[in-house]
Amino acid sequence: MKRYPGCTLHTLAPYVGRIRPSLARRLVHQHSRIGDWVWDPFCGSGTIPLEARLAGRNVLAGDINPYGCALTRAKLSAPSVLEPALEILSCAAAHLTSPTARPPVVAPPWVRRFYHHQTLGEAISLMRYFHARRDYFHIGCLLGILHHQRPGFLSFPASYFAPYLRSRMYPPSRYPEEYAYRDPIPRLIAKIKRALAVPPRRADSRYRVITKGVGCYNVCAGSIDAIITSPPYMDAIDYARDNRLRLWFLGIDDYRPIERQETRKISDFEEAMERALGTMSFALKPGGSCVLVVGDLRRDGRRYDVPAMIADIARRSARYLTLHDCAAISPPSQRRSYGGGATKRETIMVFKRANGGYRG
Repeated sequence: MKRYPGCTLHTLAPYVGRIRPSLARRLVHQHSRIGDWVWDPFCGSGTIPLEARLAGRNVLAGDINPYGCALTRAKLSAPSVLEPALEILSCAAAHLTSPTARPPVVAPPWVRRFYHHQTLGEAISLMRYFHARRDYFHIGCLLGILHHQRPGFLSFPASYFAPYLRSRMYPPSRYPEEYAYRDPIPRLIAKIKRALAVPPRRADSRYRVITKGVGCYNVCAGSIDAIITSPPYMDAIDYARDNRLRLWFLGIDDYRPIERQETRKISDFEEAMERALGTMSFALKPGGSCVLVVGDLRRDGRRYDVPAMIADIARRSARYLTLHDCAAISPPSQRRSYGGGATKRETIMVFKRANGGYRG
């Protein structure tokens, strides 16, 4: 079988917990048709929504993490050709030369530790420029180069997925060039070119991205043709803390309220899935598919059967959803969890919505 190369937008910015694009594409094509509304209520960085839009589906996506929603919007709004994106960046570069574009940098000390003061000021100004224009694609590109140890990134030497400085590995006295000013513009040009190396070619479709938990949606009964999603790994990834620097650039000064919404206890996970499955059952059209890609859980030397847990919750809380298929797939890559993390196996669960009335 020919390997699916994937759209280069999938690597727009780091995000641990991404489903494989090839799997997302397969599920979209198996369980929906062109013009359908596909809903991903745990969209993360937007892998499933992007594959759905590339396949000509309308997309509803959401997540509690503003960083994930920002990446999803960036991917769904990305241009299909390179030149307009570079022209917009040229206007942003000209904006940086204006005296009003560089107000005094206001940032907490922990943020300042990561950047040369001029780099930080220009990165903040660029983010404000793109945000004022609702330019989600360029926001996503800027988020993608905020921190790492490579020359193409803006920070002092730091880890890639989670923001930790590597000053012991790269002491300033031995590597002064690593702590010099880094111009954001040429780095953004390179990032945009990488992101659009295989540009999106999609049919006309609509999309909407909502920064909310699945139980907070105001969706109409029977309005969704297919639900394809991967619920967050329980207590395996710190989605808020590990993205705290990127969240700060998005205007989130304190990541902890988002962190408190993450599922840490088994009882919290069961309660969250009960709300989610009830809402998804209500929103799905009769005959539609609800596809969940779930990871297992190991804690205190014990393995919990998450698919069985979800199937039991569905029987109690989503009586119109019937489990049609449940198949284990290959272990997740490192991008799904740190070094394999607590998850060693994934399972695809396919529910079907039966005909019948809707509960209010």
